[in-house]
Amino acid sequence: MSHILWKSDYKRDVVYLHVLSRTRSRGVVNISPFAIKLELFLRINGIPFQTVDCDDFSSKQQSHFVLFNGEEIADHNHIIQHVSGVFCKDPYPGYGLTERAVGRAFMKMLEENTIWPIFIYRFIEHKDEYDSYIYPDCSREEKKKIIDKLQDLFERRAIGHGISRHSSDEIQTIGCEDVKALSDFLGSKQYLLGDRPSVVDCSLFGVLSQVLYVPIGYPMRTFLLDKCPNLVNLINRLRETFWANWNEECGIQVTQF
Repeated sequence: MSHILWKSDYKRDVVYLHVLSRTRSRGVVNISPFAIKLELFLRINGIPFQTVDCDDFSSKQQSHFVLFNGEEIADHNHIIQHVSGVFCKDPYPGYGLTERAVGRAFMKMLEENTIWPIFIYRFIEHKDEYDSYIYPDCSREEKKKIIDKLQDLFERRAIGHGISRHSSDEIQTIGCEDVKALSDFLGSKQYLLGDRPSVVDCSLFGVLSQVLYVPIGYPMRTFLLDKCPNLVNLINRLRETFWANWNEECGIQVTQF
């Protein structure tokens, strides 16, 4: 059955990626690291797609989803699994069981742990500092309503996650320790698992681009720039290789580190 948003001019075997408009954020193309992860995966694997500006939510109440051949698919991991099967793409191309297991573990760390110091810093503890990088096209009153709603949402989720039981310094230390683990494992390799990009590199880019390319006072950003040049190089290389129009889509010039 066709989704209500499916349009008559949509083509078969094209992924219609419904995401917040590029105009909703500055520094990065989307405030959602998971939307960025998904789009980078599509780009790396040459899967035909189009982005669609959309403020609606999926049936799972997630802010990005795809329409593919008339079907709604929500959640970035489920989407990647589905389109990988259809287009015969391996999320871990050429890697063995050990590398795949390590990749999954790092991806879970990034998406269920590393991301929380970022969310807490920008939506809860320093929302005024983050103000200039979110919804720049909205009126002052409209933006305040959005940011207040996001603060309430992430405060409740942080309580459910459990991370909000820690102090601010402890939370940021958790993030920096995760970044160090990624940097230590990457070493001198071209990509996290070896000489080919995989889905875990997409996750890494989605999460850490939120820190590297948004120049506010994230402790993780300072740690990245001072202690992890290999990670900074990897993030920049992914952007330059697979997202050549990133700067243009962000609406501002991205600083090269």
